[in-house]
Formats: sequence, structure tokens, C-alpha cells
Amino acid sequence: MDINKTLYDACCKLVQFPDKVRTESKTTELIIDLFGVGYHKPQERKRSGSKPKRHFILRTGEDKKLQRLIKDERYGDIFKDEYEVGDRVQESFRKNKEKAIANASQDIVLLNSATSQLKLNQELITLFQSISCAGMELRHKEIKSIEHDALIICENFTPMYYLSKLKKNPVFTNALVLYRGDFQKGKRADQANLFIDACRSSLPVYYYGDMDPEGFSIAKSFNVDGILLPNIATLSALDEDQLKNLSGEDKYFPQLTKGQHSVGASKYPRAWHAHINLMNQHQLGWQQEHLLGANIDWRLYK
Repeated sequence: MDINKTLYDACCKLVQFPDKVRTESKTTELIIDLFGVGYHKPQERKRSGSKPKRHFILRTGEDKKLQRLIKDERYGDIFKDEYEVGDRVQESFRKNKEKAIANASQDIVLLNSATSQLKLNQELITLFQSISCAGMELRHKEIKSIEHDALIICENFTPMYYLSKLKKNPVFTNALVLYRGDFQKGKRADQANLFIDACRSSLPVYYYGDMDPEGFSIAKSFNVDGILLPNIATLSALDEDQLKNLSGEDKYFPQLTKGQHSVGASKYPRAWHAHINLMNQHQLGWQQEHLLGANIDWRLYK
């Protein structure tokens, strides 16, 4: 039986939360067809003329049956074992169906450095010198050693192409830069997180992103050892018009959660407070790309 990751995740949620109400979907139709569990129950129409929704319902005990069926395949126990992600090439040979189970981008992360050199597994990989390059996509499970002195998480994709502008910055000179990935389906954010966790024991982890409410929140969520921000002395010396010219549209108020009027600095490390206070004072946010284009000096704040 071919069970891809999307179907497997749906089955896990059914086993773990069997009483949760779920609307009919292609996935629930597939679960009925493949496993013979569950059924679709029409709901009452909310308004005249509307098409009634159908909810997917598990009968008593069918969550346990689904768990056994998954275990009988090669996917193991839903509550104990990780989903077995195969290599797409290997799986296509084994099943003659390349999309049967493996994600094409499984365990892949995008890495770069300001010097366009990656020092991994005791090897030196030099990227293009004459062509702007966002880095190299690598299978992080094959990385056994990292010969850089820090890992920097880059929030946005575009700056990955412009890291060479920072090669004279001592924080970036010998750092490995990781694109944090996107949270849309299949965009490797989960793999970036796995790689970050694997690096924590051997490297300090820093965050390089937008100077806005969301940027600080993301940096905190990664539990980083420091954050790269524009030099506070430089920013503090600029007048209101200059700061507005550097700021990005919709980089402050739209990012505040409901009921918030400013960012609470006390929730963050003291070294970040001056930047947060300046941001609150002017009610502005500054995006990574704009500051990079303006050649603003970046400093590390721990």
C-alpha cells in the first residue's frame, strides 16, 4: 500500500484525535477507499439553497483499526516511530512509482556564506564568483562536520543572493548562513528546523532578519544566541524622515497582535531593547532587503 506523507499525517491525526470533527475532503475519501474506515455524514444546511457539507466520521474502534493497519505496513507505530521517508530515486526503483512516498526535497536545506565558500565535512566548496548565487541545496543528514564558527538563520530568501555585501563584517566572515525555509507546504522549513537543532551543541546560532515585530518574534522562537540588527548608533542618529525612507510599508502595526499597541521589550533579551524601543517610538519597521541595499552596518546583539 502506498501511503504518502500527507495521507500518513492525516491518519495520525485521526488516531490521536478521533473525535475531532472533519469536513469531507479528497484525503478522507482516500482513507475510506484504502482502509475501509469512516464514512461521510451529511450535515443540515445552514441556509436555504446552500450545498450541505459532509463530515467525516470514524465509527467506534476504527481509530485503533487504522493504527493497526498503518503498523502492518512498513510505517511503524504512529505513537512511537517516525514516518519512514524514503529517497525518491530508491523508492521509484522499489515501487516503480517515484511519487509513492518520498518528497523530492526531503532533508534538503539551502546554505550559503558571505565569502561564497562552504566548509563542510572537512571539504571546501567554492560557489560561483562571477554569478550571484543564493547558495547550495544540500542534504543535511549527510553533513558530518561544519568548519564554520557560527550558524546564521536568514529570514528572507532574497538576501541569500547578496551575502557577499557582508563579507567584511566579522560576524559573517566565517559563518554558515541557512535560509530558514518557508512555511508553505513542502518548502523545507521543517528541515531547516531539524538542521538548526542539530547544530546547537557545536555552534552559536544567530538570527538575521527584518527589524519589525514579526522579526523579533521569529528570532525569539528560534531561541537564538544573538540577533543581527542595524547598528543602533547609526539608526539613532537618523531623523524621522530618514528612518521613514528606510522603513518598509506595513512593517509595524499590521504585525501587532490584536489589542497590542507596541512590542513589549521586556519579553526579549535586554540587548535587543534599544532596537525595540526605537521601533516602538517611531512605529516603523525595517525590512532586511532595504537595509542591505542601503549598506547599513549590521551588528550582533546577544
